[in-house]
Amino acid sequence: MKLLPLHLSAIAALVAVTGVRAGEKALVDTTRSPHALMYMPDLADVRWNGGLLGERFDVARTTMIPHMGELMSNPATSPAWDNYLIAAGLKQGRFRGPPFNDGDFLKWFEALVQVYALTRDPKLEAQMDEIIAVVAKAQREDGYLHTQTIIPQRAGEQTREFADREHFETYNMGHLMTAAAVHYRVTGKRTLLEPAIKAADYIERLCRERPQELARNAICPSHYMGVIEIYRITRDPRYLRLGEQLIEIRSLVPPAEGSDHNQDRMPFRQMTEAVGHAVRANYLYAGVADVFAENGDRSLFQPLATLADNVAGKKLYITGMTGAIYDGASPDGVDHTQHKYIRTIHQAYGRNYQLPNLTAYNETCATIGYGMWLWRMLAVTGEAAYADQFEQTLYNGILPGISLEGTHYFYVNALKKLHEFDVPLRWSRTREANIPASFCCPPNVVRTIAEMHNYVYALSPDTVWVNLYAASTLDSRWLDGTPIKLRQETDYPWAGAVRIVIDEAPGREVTLKLRVPGWIRSEAVTVKVNGLPVSPTIQPGTYADLRRHWKKGDVVEFDMEFKPVLWEANPLVEETVDQVAVKYGPLVYCIESNDLPEGVALKDVAVSLRSPATFTARREKIGPASVLTLTFEALVLQRPAWQPGQLYREFDDKPPRTIALKAVPYYAWGNRGDTEMSVWLPAR
Repeated sequence: MKLLPLHLSAIAALVAVTGVRAGEKALVDTTRSPHALMYMPDLADVRWNGGLLGERFDVARTTMIPHMGELMSNPATSPAWDNYLIAAGLKQGRFRGPPFNDGDFLKWFEALVQVYALTRDPKLEAQMDEIIAVVAKAQREDGYLHTQTIIPQRAGEQTREFADREHFETYNMGHLMTAAAVHYRVTGKRTLLEPAIKAADYIERLCRERPQELARNAICPSHYMGVIEIYRITRDPRYLRLGEQLIEIRSLVPPAEGSDHNQDRMPFRQMTEAVGHAVRANYLYAGVADVFAENGDRSLFQPLATLADNVAGKKLYITGMTGAIYDGASPDGVDHTQHKYIRTIHQAYGRNYQLPNLTAYNETCATIGYGMWLWRMLAVTGEAAYADQFEQTLYNGILPGISLEGTHYFYVNALKKLHEFDVPLRWSRTREANIPASFCCPPNVVRTIAEMHNYVYALSPDTVWVNLYAASTLDSRWLDGTPIKLRQETDYPWAGAVRIVIDEAPGREVTLKLRVPGWIRSEAVTVKVNGLPVSPTIQPGTYADLRRHWKKGDVVEFDMEFKPVLWEANPLVEETVDQVAVKYGPLVYCIESNDLPEGVALKDVAVSLRSPATFTARREKIGPASVLTLTFEALVLQRPAWQPGQLYREFDDKPPRTIALKAVPYYAWGNRGDTEMSVWLPAR
């Protein structure tokens, strides 16, 4: 059975789902979460009107999603769809590929659903129906869904569930639940929701009957988020209790198996530092935040806030990426003085301030998990710092995961690449057309780009939160049915002028909360309403509140005057001592060797601190995309070439010469061949 091809029609209006209130058709539904301060608009309430993020969505709609559908349904390039067909009894064969492919396919499916929400293309609906029929048929009657186990079981082989904790069974079923929640909210159909409920019931039984076995198999625990979304749809308290118990049973993992790598060395409430496999960690933290939004257990929130501070203050790249190290060891076992308690870790959070550049791991999935966690922290606190970090992560951590034309991927994300550094590493630092050994990141980044618009605004009683600045429209309703319509007109992030036009407002006072980024100076922000200056409290890292009786045609002008600036890292980040990076608004920039003058090596380029840098901005094309490049005067260190095997030598203080140096947005690097690149440059 071949997947139907994608042909998208013009954007059509969202058809209401009977019996579901506004806000309950959202990507993450916190409309009835007692401890959430805001909720997302419905999945089709926000639409792009051009701009950088709108352009990325258009590429997702026209290229990323259809191309990936072909890739994942072709047995020559991916076994993901084949495994479902075989498990469903529709094709003969054996399981192939990594054990997490089931969940990765469902990430791609979720992206498909999101595009359908905005287009209502009947061809997409038919394609989704076809996929769902196969997935449902592949599932066992008891709710278990994991094709690596089901395929041999249906062939009569003796294969048991959870034979290996690295088989990712709960991860796959968790992505079934989240994809099903989105599909139900968009279509009103229960065709995928019912299999997801069966999977949640299977996990709930396992939690009651074999809690230790379930606890030791919480690998990349997407099911933590999944069961809470099932609770939010069904309102069955069993699923909330399950979400709570999934956290509690982590303490049942035997000491011989528990480790920082899987965040199960200690009970969650005792955690004070982000450790181990960064995807697993960030999925865990996002899931715990979902539970807190429902039950308000402060003993869960306190470690969440502590962990978030630890990441943001000591373990986060300037690009908003997480999971710095390829391989290492965590000495924080039962007794760190004894080698037998030391556990290996990989693709993981390292020590505080351990942020290498050439060997940075930064798995794309880890950064996406961090973004999901950040949004949930924003939802339960209303603190703009989390929105700032989400923006940093979105532009500089998530967008780089896929090429500008939408068909090549990064699994890991270095902040520096030099051809002479030929140390073999597991993953390519050049974009790849396929990553068959681990195709988890490509569908994850595609679904995130397809769903970006859901994060721009949020609602709470008589309040609109503007979390991200981007050319877009909001056409939504509060829970009481009152409509709100507005649009943003802006070229952000290329410029800081934002114009918000009210197209429909209720006949009562409403607060418009405008995020004041933490990286901007308060004196660089001005606000006008209908051409007249107003003076809300402008404090970087908070929201500026505009409360009034809005009427159709009202215009808010929110101007942020920003320019390129040089940033430095805390000197405890050893690898960036005496180096600087270029930022422009929320965007991190980098230098690619493509743009260097003939005969200049990237490793010899430095930034002069003798006089303030003067930047010249210019719109240019990189591949199909328009970007803003920044050109400024820099230095070339005049030093002899290093000889093979030469590790040290006497310092040569020959005066450097000046060159014009071009910087490009970091998210756009690697789209012009196998190039060298660096975010950080020596300061002289």
